[in-house]
Parts: sequence; C-alpha cells; structure tokens
Amino acid sequence: MKPRLPLLLIPAGFVIWASAFTLLYAVLSLGCVAGWQSEVIAGMTLVRLVLLAVWLVHLAALIVLLIYCVQLRHRSADRTFGFLRRAAIGSTVAALAATVWTGVAIPAVTPCL
Repeated sequence: MKPRLPLLLIPAGFVIWASAFTLLYAVLSLGCVAGWQSEVIAGMTLVRLVLLAVWLVHLAALIVLLIYCVQLRHRSADRTFGFLRRAAIGSTVAALAATVWTGVAIPAVTPCL
C-alpha cells in the first residue's frame, strides 16, 4: 500500500496561508466599515486585536502542521515516501514564512485610514 498522506500535506500549509490572507483582509474590511478602530480593548483597537487573533491562530495551525510533518515516520526503504515527507516539510516552512510576512505589519501600522 502506497502512502498518500504526505502528498496531501504538501499543499496543506499554503491552504492555511490562503485562509489567513483571506480572513485578514475580510476582518480588516469589515472592521473598518463597522468602526472597530474606535473601540479600544486592553490598549489596542478592536480591529487590531481581531487581526492579531486571526494571524496567531493561523501561525499556531502551521506550527502544528510542521510538527506533524516532521514527526511522520520515515521509512528508509520507501524513497518516494521520504521525498514526499521532505517536500511537505519544505512547503510548510515556506507557508509559515509567508504567513509571518503577511501579518508582521499588523502591530505596526494603522489598519483603517
């Protein structure tokens, strides 16, 4: 029986990144329209707080996915499985870097102009 799980794990990280990207823009748009920038909670505006929460949840999901990919049992006899596992790890690391880059400006810039 050929393992299929690593093949599905290769795009999983970028599916999570796409979810983060879409939700961040949706929350930003809805928050600015709804006036969340005028609500202050714990020293931060509500829109920034929700954006940070969305971003951190996606970062946590990517870290869990990376840990899962790394812990997949490597079968030395099956070179295809090893290649797919390494590709899944690399793809997840790239998606994690892209997600960090996407949200790194959230604490620094004004969300609503």
